[in-house]
Parts: sequence; C-alpha cells; structure tokens
Amino acid sequence: MKTRNLIDWLRLVQIPGLGPVGIRKLLGHFGHPQAIVEASEQDYREVPGIRPRMVDQLLNFRKKIPSQPVTDQLERLHQIGARLITLGDPFYPPMLAEIHDPPPVLYVQGDPKYLLAPQMLAVVGSRRASPKALGLARDISFALVHHQVVVVSGLALGIDSAAHRGALDGGGFTVAVAAVGLDVCYPPGNRDLARRIIEQGCLVTEAPLGTRPDAFRFPARNRIISGLAHGVVVVEAGEKSGALITSRMALEQGREVFAVPGASGDWHCTGSNRLLKSGAGWVEGAKDILWEMRWETTVAPHGPLAVDAINAGAGSRELLIHYLASGPIQADELSRKSHLTVASLSSILLQLELAGVVIRQPGNWFALQN
Repeated sequence: MKTRNLIDWLRLVQIPGLGPVGIRKLLGHFGHPQAIVEASEQDYREVPGIRPRMVDQLLNFRKKIPSQPVTDQLERLHQIGARLITLGDPFYPPMLAEIHDPPPVLYVQGDPKYLLAPQMLAVVGSRRASPKALGLARDISFALVHHQVVVVSGLALGIDSAAHRGALDGGGFTVAVAAVGLDVCYPPGNRDLARRIIEQGCLVTEAPLGTRPDAFRFPARNRIISGLAHGVVVVEAGEKSGALITSRMALEQGREVFAVPGASGDWHCTGSNRLLKSGAGWVEGAKDILWEMRWETTVAPHGPLAVDAINAGAGSRELLIHYLASGPIQADELSRKSHLTVASLSSILLQLELAGVVIRQPGNWFALQN
C-alpha cells in the first residue's frame, strides 16, 4: 500500500471518538480514508448513523493532525521491522473483518501470513493459574500445532504464556495479541517470549506505538483474540478472569467456546466451570477440540506442510487481486487463470468481499473495490 494511503489511515484512527464502528460506517459511505479525511461538513452529515457530535469531532481534530508525526510513526515501524495492515489489505484476517467492530488498522511484527492460517484456535485463561492448568495449556497447544493449528493468545502471564510456549516448543506457530504498542513490552518478563513469537509467528496489536498498558485496553484486545480464531478454549478461569470476557465476545462473534473442567469449589476454576454449565464444549485435551471443530485428528507434519498451506492462502489472494487489477473478470475465467478449484476460489473471493477488497457484480463477475 502506498505511503500516502497509510498516512490517511493513521490520521483517521487518531481522531478521538470515532472508534472502529464509526470508522466502518464512514468507510462504507466514502469508500476509503482519503475521501473521509477530505470530505466536507455536509458530506459527513449525510452519513447514516453518524451523530452531529461525531461530525464536530471530525472537523475539529482532522485539522490538528499534521502528516509529519504520522510519517514518523511509519518510519519507526519500519525501524523495528513491523508493518501496518489495514481493512481491505490482502493480509487483513478475513474472520476478524467479519466482526462488528474490527480494528481499522493492525500493527504487526513478525510474519503476517500467520493471520491467514486456515485453522486458528485461541487458548486463554487466568494469569494466576494453577500448575496443573499451566501444564495442560502447554500440552494442548503443543498437540494442536501438530495438526496444523495456529495458536492465538494474549501474551499475558499464566495460561497465555503457557499456550504460546507450548506452540513454540511443538515447532508450530503462534499469534500473540497485545494491548500495548509494539515498542512496549508487557508484561516486561515476557520480553524473550515475545522475541520467540516474532520469529515463529507474529505479534499484533491495534494500539499505536508508545501505547502503555492501560486497563481499558485489555477487554478491547480480547475481541481481537476471539475474532482471529475459529474457537476459544478457556483452560482455567476464576470468577473475574479476563478470559471470561474473551469467551463472551467469542459467542457474540459466532465462535465456538470450550472450557476445561476443574474441581468443584476450586476458586481457580469458578469461571470456567460456569462456562461449562452454560453450554461450553467440554475439553480435557487437544483431541476433544479437534473432534468438535471437525479438524483432522491424525498427526500431520506441522512444519513445511503448514507453512505451504498458509503461503498458498496469502499467495492466492494476491494472485486474484493481480488479475482483477486489469478490470472485472467472471469467476470461471478467474478459476482458469489462477488454477484454483471452484471451492477454493469461492472461499478466497468471499474473504476478499468481506474485507472490502472485491465487489461481486451481476453475472458472477468480480471487480476490485474502487
């Protein structure tokens, strides 16, 4: 994406009071950030669902955001080996784009192709977990990556850290969703773990560089954890664990929710046991998850085969975008040119539609969104 476009995205997300839902409404009306930034007051007032107060904020704050500090942010991202992924980018996770309030931009350190993995599961739980639960979180993740599942978690102490380590120790891949900027390590004790994740997966956040660990950012972070994944397993959670917020958001997003049963009366497990009573899937190990998700339960080589599968997904998206850049094309012609099966082509085109990259036209024609 051109630098000018990225600058427009960063200017847009810095306007207070818009939020992901407001930005999505504006994008739906104007099409792209540059048009939003340059629109007139009357244009804003014609957008359905945009309140007068939000119009005033747009007019006031867009004048106060010079492009130079935004350009500096892009340079700092480049210096730490990170990149910006926006809604509509081929690397923007299609499942995350489907939720009610997808982050307009994602800051990513590591390889973003892991955000496009065909099988992703979130493994979450308490920061103050019991030794038994920590071992189980590690074992579940270790086993999942041998079935080409990418493990998602939040890089917190406790269950999150155990889940990431299990995936890494198993030779697989993991995605960590942070609530802070990429240049802020939180918790500080997980600095080495974060480095391993960047080398063997990716670290992702919606928070700009320099963002500190404010308490209100963690529930918002949790919606990204569940939004990236096909399902969420709560290994152990007390009555007020943040993992329960993640599980609630997962249900709202239409994801599967699982929980590991704990001893009755054990405060470590009060929340996770309540999830089971409410209908969450009963999980004692990775095989239970694989069975419920209808994923392959026989061990597959998780190294090159998994990487090739992820690369194929990302590469196919870019290939279709390349063909569509010359103008609208019918689905049959796209299938012939790309050598994709009808099922694969339909799946990728749907993902690109949901991401706002492609539009479907009458007669099964497809074109890039202007």
